Formats: sequence, C-alpha cells, structure tokens
Amino acid sequence: MRYQLKPITQDNWREAANLSVAENQKSLIEENRDSLLEATYDRALQWTPIGLYVDHKMVGFAMIGAENQTERSIWFDRFMIDHRHQKQGYGHALFRAVLTYLKDHYRNVDTIYLSVHKENVKAFPFYESFGFVQLNEEDPQNGELIMQHTLTRD
Repeated sequence: MRYQLKPITQDNWREAANLSVAENQKSLIEENRDSLLEATYDRALQWTPIGLYVDHKMVGFAMIGAENQTERSIWFDRFMIDHRHQKQGYGHALFRAVLTYLKDHYRNVDTIYLSVHKENVKAFPFYESFGFVQLNEEDPQNGELIMQHTLTRD
C-alpha cells in the first residue's frame, strides 16, 4: 500500500469535505467542512489542510498550523479517517506519515501539540503510542485536553 499526504486544493476540497467519521464519533471532532472554513478564513494561524491518501484514494484528513516560532511549536489540529476506511491500519500509518512530514518540513519545530475531546477515550492511547503525553491542561477555546509530543531528529 502507498500512503501519501497531499495538500487540499481547489481540485480535492470537495472530496475532503465529504469524508466523515462514524456516527458515534461525530461529537468528538469537528467536521472537515468546518476545518476547511477555518483554514480559509483564519489566516493568522496559517492552517494547512492535508488529504490523507491510500493508493491514490483520499481516506482521511488532517490539519496543521498555528506554528509558534518563539516556542518552536506547531499544532496538529485535526486528524480523522473516514468511517468507511477505519479499522484497516490506515490511522497508524497516516498519523506516522504526518509526524514525519512535520519533522522534515518544520525543522525549527521541536514540539507538537494536539487536543482531544475528554470523552474520546480511544484517542488517548492512540496518541500516546506515538509519544504524546497529556499535559493536564485544557484548550481554552474548546475545553479539550492538550497533549504534547517532543520531536527527536537523527
């Protein structure tokens, strides 16, 4: 299988907007449509929406941004796999691919933050398996719990 990250553009934004999580997950993450609007209009934080592909088919969505050069940090703000493609190992492979992308393309970043809905109990061990740790802090904008990962480079 070939895993790829591609920027969301005028050619694939509809495909990204039509991806969705399972019904019981919808209260745990923002819809991709909302993320795309945020990336378009919240320009100060320079959000970058990314399509997550397996063998040339978009199966997920991620968004990164809010880079802070003083703190040498960036937010991995969204990550989802479409409900039709879950439980196939894509989540682990594509999450790892985004981390590698951050490591390779943001050389001045040492710390990655993300936030998790308190009730998203499956997400915590998933993110912890990649080295994220809980900070016991809440995101003031949405009340989600903040996790942090320190990048190591070879």
